Amino acid sequence: MRSLSSFLLLVLALGCGDDDSSTPTADGGTTADASEPESGLRSGAPVTFAEVYTATRYTEGGYDRAWLPKDLSVHPDGQLWVVQQMERDGSFTDEDECTERGLGGAANDCVGQQGSTVAITDPAALEPASDANGRVRLVVDANSWHFMRRPSGIAFGAEALTLDPSDPGAEETGITAPVTFTNTFATCHEHFTGNPTDTAPYIGPTVWTADPAIYDGTNGSFSWSNGSHLDMVHATQYCMGIAYEGENKYWLFDGANGFLDYYDFGKPHHPGHYDHSDFVVERYLMPEGDELARVPGVPSNLHVDGRTLWVADTGNGRVLAFDLDSPTTQFGTYRTMENTSAPTFDGLAFATVLDSAVLGAEWGGAVEPSGLAQLPDGTLAVASHATGHVTLFDADGTVVRTIDSGTGAGLGGMTQIDGTLYVVQMEARQILRVDVAE
Repeated sequence: MRSLSSFLLLVLALGCGDDDSSTPTADGGTTADASEPESGLRSGAPVTFAEVYTATRYTEGGYDRAWLPKDLSVHPDGQLWVVQQMERDGSFTDEDECTERGLGGAANDCVGQQGSTVAITDPAALEPASDANGRVRLVVDANSWHFMRRPSGIAFGAEALTLDPSDPGAEETGITAPVTFTNTFATCHEHFTGNPTDTAPYIGPTVWTADPAIYDGTNGSFSWSNGSHLDMVHATQYCMGIAYEGENKYWLFDGANGFLDYYDFGKPHHPGHYDHSDFVVERYLMPEGDELARVPGVPSNLHVDGRTLWVADTGNGRVLAFDLDSPTTQFGTYRTMENTSAPTFDGLAFATVLDSAVLGAEWGGAVEPSGLAQLPDGTLAVASHATGHVTLFDADGTVVRTIDSGTGAGLGGMTQIDGTLYVVQMEARQILRVDVAE
């Protein structure tokens, strides 16, 4: 196993990337190269936090619930996408809300399990996006209570995935030629199950297409149609964050166990189909006593840059860098809810780049790193959920500057577009943009 110190030196030498060229990253930016100018944020210039969007409410079927923004990702065309949970009825918990226990007793609250996405066009505009100005598109999938149940993370992935007539899930659709789905993304979910059940931990990440002709909130025409999802695997409970690696592969923050889960979804299926057999899942253990720690309700962002995986370990108050090329040892196996054997591995090398002492000194309060993003010049940024600060830092853990949003507690997921940071303010139910003074 590569030592932590040598891994950190490698990260520094590579500038957090895998080569010397500028390459796309999962949150809409690029890895740094020698020609990249420094971010205006690094200069120490004054900044303001501008409103980009304020969440609406769910008012269908006699309900009146707040939408609660959690995380952000960037569509390839520059739209800013937000994933939202729904305000929970305080009478219920995970154990009885839309479960057999709840369904067998008094009124249940399955509608409260629904997640949604909001697509915001022109997020850099001075005027906040709204329904009135036509820059907002909110979608609740027809079966979001299962496939997007209490979402905590979103990550755009492959710009094209192709379903061939011979692929799993294609036979019942009647297709005779390949079908390509564009602008795919994945969500992961903060719950122990996706079904009305008390015991089975039946939940995991879901892959979607952002194509508005498919992802539009309606159900398909087949008898087996389950909304518009393209794939789902049920092997991670209480997921708190997700990052895209490449092809159809993602890394997840496994909040139930404190580990990292890796998913290769393989080929997509027809929208709404049920064949989820084409996948690979792997679990990467943390050293005993040093597991990742979830903070309920607070997203823990992940970010892949080259062969480095950055993780905001919210519950332990630290930012970690994992070497995805480090040698590992298979530790054992476990069974997914699809009853497929999945391997577990030991020894994935990581380094603590920012610890709770450093972040506590910067933030002056509880240490709960949540949002995590990387700017085009390679600078990283981490958002403090507990205090409302944003700290810029380098790959070696050198703090560049800390900015107080002035909004107080509640910062969640974060991303960037063209060097501009966007962050969720969960308490205010807003998306904010960090604007640098000219």
